[in-house]
Amino acid sequence: MSVLPGKAVGIDRTVRFGDVGYDFHVRHGHAAWDDLRLRLGALDADRFVVVADAGLPDRLVAAAELTLSAVAPTLVVKAKADETEKSLTVLDRIAEQALRSGITRRSVVVALGGGVVGNLAGLLAALVFRGIRLVHMPTTLLGMSDSVLSLKQAVNSRCGKNHLGTFHAPVLVWNHLDFLESLPVDETRSALCEMIKNVLGIVPERYDEVASLLRADGHYTPEVLTRFIDLCVDAKTAVMREDHTEKHEALVLEYGHTTGHAAELLTGGRLRHGFAIGVGMLAAARMSRELGLLDRSDEAAHRRLLELNGAPTALPAGLDARSLLDVIRLDNKRGYVPGRTGTLDFILLEALGRAHRPGGVLITQVDEDTVRGGIEAVLGERAALVGV
Repeated sequence: MSVLPGKAVGIDRTVRFGDVGYDFHVRHGHAAWDDLRLRLGALDADRFVVVADAGLPDRLVAAAELTLSAVAPTLVVKAKADETEKSLTVLDRIAEQALRSGITRRSVVVALGGGVVGNLAGLLAALVFRGIRLVHMPTTLLGMSDSVLSLKQAVNSRCGKNHLGTFHAPVLVWNHLDFLESLPVDETRSALCEMIKNVLGIVPERYDEVASLLRADGHYTPEVLTRFIDLCVDAKTAVMREDHTEKHEALVLEYGHTTGHAAELLTGGRLRHGFAIGVGMLAAARMSRELGLLDRSDEAAHRRLLELNGAPTALPAGLDARSLLDVIRLDNKRGYVPGRTGTLDFILLEALGRAHRPGGVLITQVDEDTVRGGIEAVLGERAALVGV
């Protein structure tokens, strides 16, 4: 269990990206369900279609269904929280069930789960009748602190992650910290790797604060988890305020994701998303050091936070540089700048909190030898042997 007992906590704020804004709430304790019922009632929905993680405890799904059905007729559709299920085929199956249930333009799609389920539900809401309302009820810390703070909704293609999607904003994000009580500790550690990315790439002034709060055992009070979530809201809104499609300043949010997404895809999702991003940041930091952008202390600052978090600092056995490079060549960041033969596009830092921007764009074209060196620095036993 990753949530320790503590006093009542909460967050009530409006997340705003340009002209897009939505209410964001964090709750803890049994009375939170009454709060949700009131907020859902204000939506005046004729039906809720809940896309729920098939692995959630029955009691959690039942509590959510009870609350929603007290407001409007509710259909629950289960989906596996697995990267291999994040596809157009699964989305089509869910859409058919939703349409046959009587969904209309007044209906609301509810995402009950983590990032995979959130993306399936988000893309469903964006596509049905060219867009209906979406409510996020994330059940993972990664969902609460990261994925629901993006308007990107996407599924994977057979070539890579998140190739097929669009942008669609929720009307409400409602986070219940009690959802986290059934999660394995590694789920918490994984989520906090994305928070660490925000610290390293956007708010390095929070470095010492976060370092003092991180615990390798992954057990936190609701108060600390609330601080972590609030930090992520602050960091992401800082770079997305004028860039809700994440194509300019907010590209820094992709730091670590190029190598990380490749590793996540090649392991079929067995390597948790946050862990993959954490190791991807180490690979990027090594590339930056080789290019003369970061120094050793900056690289060490990456590793320190990951270690304090109890997260892996090397990719799992079975991966190799050639396979990772093959996937990276198909990464979805291609095309922000004209391609150059023998290079790959990465988000790199030139200092903590400052992305490298050659030509004013946050994309660095890195020669393949340097990319290979960064990857080899975090490849399992080899990383341990060289002591990086």
